Amino acid sequence: VDEGKAKATAHATMTQAETIQFEAHPDWVLKCKLFTHVTNAADLVTHITSGNLPMKTSLINATLVPDLLPLYVAGDKALRSLQSDKGLSTRTLGSELLYNLSGSRHIRDALIKFGVKDSTSILLAWFEGGKEGDEENGDVSDLIKGSVADLGDLHLGLDQSQVVDWYKIHDKELTNASLTDCVVFRIGAKDFLDKKQK
Repeated sequence: VDEGKAKATAHATMTQAETIQFEAHPDWVLKCKLFTHVTNAADLVTHITSGNLPMKTSLINATLVPDLLPLYVAGDKALRSLQSDKGLSTRTLGSELLYNLSGSRHIRDALIKFGVKDSTSILLAWFEGGKEGDEENGDVSDLIKGSVADLGDLHLGLDQSQVVDWYKIHDKELTNASLTDCVVFRIGAKDFLDKKQK
């Protein structure tokens, strides 16, 4: 993964989204907010399954995201797919972000695992950019009944055992690399790893 392809500029406060900028995609940004103590995850799932969520928006189970670097890498991959001849693997740019974040090639499993389900801690992420006249308001903060938290506290709600299990991270790896490094490696190398395992 070429981390130089995606860099972040933070403008985060307790009420303001953090903005991720991509060197390889200068016309696009990814904005993020963290919500805790969410009480209406079931309603949010209904919005998603009914197709009422903006096309460029993701609602993510925050307990599986160690920090924002995986979002940088997954966002970069999603935009590369959007601009490729092959196109997206999923129906929307928002779901493509979720799919890439999972490090899995099984779309349904990825969306279920990283979706909000009954989550009480949720990451809201939405892309802004693209063609003129194609702008939509991806910030659906008003739909989420919870408390906006500092993204710097993302790690406090992490379920490390779930992350280790999902990404199949071995204890030996964690003696030489951080959990985030292991996750980012799997996101960036998932195509190669899946081919190798077949």
